[in-house]
Amino acid sequence: MNWEAISAIGQIVGAIAVVVSLIYLAREVRSSAHAAQLASRHSMEDIFIRWSQQLADNQNLRELYYRGLHDFESLEGADLVGFGTLIQGLFRLWEEAYYRHLEGHLDARVWYGWEAAMNDLNGYPGVQGWWRSRSHWFHEDFAKHINQLQQTATPPRLYREPMKDE
Repeated sequence: MNWEAISAIGQIVGAIAVVVSLIYLAREVRSSAHAAQLASRHSMEDIFIRWSQQLADNQNLRELYYRGLHDFESLEGADLVGFGTLIQGLFRLWEEAYYRHLEGHLDARVWYGWEAAMNDLNGYPGVQGWWRSRSHWFHEDFAKHINQLQQTATPPRLYREPMKDE
């Protein structure tokens, strides 16, 4: 028996085993990345649902939210604190979605919905007023993104407000 032939066969078998292992590893990494992306999406949805639910369940909070969207400057005392806390929660959620998107942990199709909501709500004068008072609480990358959204914001129509010329 030729030892060189046996050695060559062993090297080929070893190389095939390495390739099969790499293919398996690549599939596992892809599967893990997909699972992480889904978990990220579900956690963001869960947080937003809880945030929305508190509005749906509390008429006073809904009224405060609506008033604050339109006129942040008129809010005083407990109303100012309540609206500020509510909007801060929303902005923290947006910030998390923004960074997850940048890191590739939030599907672009899901990010589209988050960004559309950010665009709509950042058109409200009350949201812009709150942001001017609290943008320094956020990292400059996210702050630049929000500032850009607010500079290009169209008149809000999220809650069927008439256009200024209607």
